[in-house]
Amino acid sequence: MFQEDHLSAGLVSTICIRRKKLLESAIRALSRVTFCWTESPHIEFVGEDADDLGGPQREFFRLLMIEVQTTLGIFEGKAGQVFLTYDQAALDQQKYFKGGNLIAWSIAHGGPCVKALDPSLYQLMCGQEPSLEQFDWHVLPDPDVQNKVERILQCKTAGDLTAVKQDLGDWIAECGVPGIFSATVEDVPKIFAYVVKHYIFLRTAKMINQFTDGINTFGKLWDIVKENWIAFLPLFTNMQEPLSKAAFKAIFSFNYSSRGSNRREAEEDTIYCWEMVLNMIEDKVTELQFEEILIFVTGGDEVPALGFPSKPSIDFYEQEAGQRRLPFASTCMMCLYLPRGVTEEGILHDMLFQAIRGSLGFGKCHFLSVIVRVQYLFIFKRVEKLVEVVHNLLEYISPKAFNALVVYRPACNVPHMSLSLQKVH
Repeated sequence: MFQEDHLSAGLVSTICIRRKKLLESAIRALSRVTFCWTESPHIEFVGEDADDLGGPQREFFRLLMIEVQTTLGIFEGKAGQVFLTYDQAALDQQKYFKGGNLIAWSIAHGGPCVKALDPSLYQLMCGQEPSLEQFDWHVLPDPDVQNKVERILQCKTAGDLTAVKQDLGDWIAECGVPGIFSATVEDVPKIFAYVVKHYIFLRTAKMINQFTDGINTFGKLWDIVKENWIAFLPLFTNMQEPLSKAAFKAIFSFNYSSRGSNRREAEEDTIYCWEMVLNMIEDKVTELQFEEILIFVTGGDEVPALGFPSKPSIDFYEQEAGQRRLPFASTCMMCLYLPRGVTEEGILHDMLFQAIRGSLGFGKCHFLSVIVRVQYLFIFKRVEKLVEVVHNLLEYISPKAFNALVVYRPACNVPHMSLSLQKVH
């Protein structure tokens, strides 16, 4: 409903992103006078050959949310359970506002959110009153504050409370609890809750207001979040469990050949091995994770809140005799290509592992477009450009890996070619 009401159907704006300076690139894009958040962002990663039909956009917003959480300087605390920093310089520089803008931009276009706010802080930001008497003080980012609130919580006797009043009374009063000096042991849980609320919420109220104002700039999105805070809880807090095998399998469909054909038989061999690889992931006998495969195929590490625009799929290709062509993916089509006729799960696992862990970016990690370009240059004898492309590619993979990957027969009737580094030189 939000997208229908606010996004400009059919309008696209090109966003140029330097992967090594992703956060800076995104902020510069938002700062342009011609920027319009309602237009669909067409992401161009500098130096990477890929048309954004959805994959680069999903990859961009996933990486951007990581950058906002870890690099912008507006959050602190343990990963997945953060609080807003108390930084007046960042406030003056409008960093909290920019962070809110970036998050709203991602959500508006079906991307992820930070999924990292402490649940109690999130509820307070939404106008709720969570019970803080059982708050886990271990997650507070300041060790000194941890020690102080632990002492408050450990007050069990009048003597304990007297010692806390002597040592911490002024600090507790400055946290908005002037009644500390007349408090009794029965008041300790409430005092603890007041101090926690002050530290995680009231102390950073200006920062929080600037942050939520930044989100609200895009279609009053924060107002919608507040009104539906339970529905948005999985977007702003780390509630998501790791993908299960069943949930992962439900994401994909299969593009099988006709039933009864030799190709179908070979495809079913491969899918049996695929199932065994998924079992290996579920049983944790491999370093591969379901989220890694999802990133490789779609550019995102989770199913977006509004769902994928189409169902991701698995397709197949012929493995040429004597060659070992790795699985590959089109993140725009959200399609994973597996070789037909694999009969050993160990072989399929190793091929997937090499393909996924060798991923380094669009046009670099997805070698399909690079290899087609190499073949084109080779066939038409554009040697200087060919050497330049190979040189750039070798910044990311070893010569041995290059030799293993460049043997490829594209579907567009280009003659078969086997290229080695010796031929290039």
